[in-house]
Amino acid sequence: MFESIWTQLHPPQVLLEELSNTVRGNVITPADTEIPECLSCGACCASLICVGVRPGEDGDRSDQWEIVSDSDEGLVVDVFLKRDHETLACTALDGVVGETVACRIYESRPSMCHHFEAGSDRCHAIRRAYGLEPFMSLAEMSAAVQKLKAVPERISASKIIRNAKIERDAENGKLLISALAKDGTIFPIHSYDPDAETWRQFEFDGLTVEEADELIRTRSKKSE
Repeated sequence: MFESIWTQLHPPQVLLEELSNTVRGNVITPADTEIPECLSCGACCASLICVGVRPGEDGDRSDQWEIVSDSDEGLVVDVFLKRDHETLACTALDGVVGETVACRIYESRPSMCHHFEAGSDRCHAIRRAYGLEPFMSLAEMSAAVQKLKAVPERISASKIIRNAKIERDAENGKLLISALAKDGTIFPIHSYDPDAETWRQFEFDGLTVEEADELIRTRSKKSE
């Protein structure tokens, strides 16, 4: 689905995965840049395909897709906001992107939406792809790439989770979460009783091993 959307847009000038979702984390956007108005934009809602719904977050299930395990029928491993079959935009987005839009589930939107900030590096990049902001000049693009390269590596690739997988342990019936690190290594990070805890695979995407451990400890305490 990602390719179906982005092949119709202007090519991104910098890799989106390297860009911040928050204004505080901006690297390439000048501090005095005007914050876009969300109600006349909607580009993030139309283009960010996998918007996960965490366990316990409110919402109408008719607005969600449940993703089940390939090997264990009935085991829900992820939940995402639905996409329109034609435009692939979030089905909760009303209006026309770049003109006037509104979120039908704004008050109960997932935390992933809540944490995506207008004015962030990624926000501006998506708006450029939709033609809602001018493209960067070659000089600006070169400067942006150099700024991103100058950001020190916060941790080695072996400690950053690319994605996770939830599978059932055939021996004890528990569910096991395994992580794939950015360097290609695979390792277990949590085993749990599905009657006591609920997890989604997407929750671990991009986390460090330490951040994943802290998330697991925090939620496990709440379930005790």
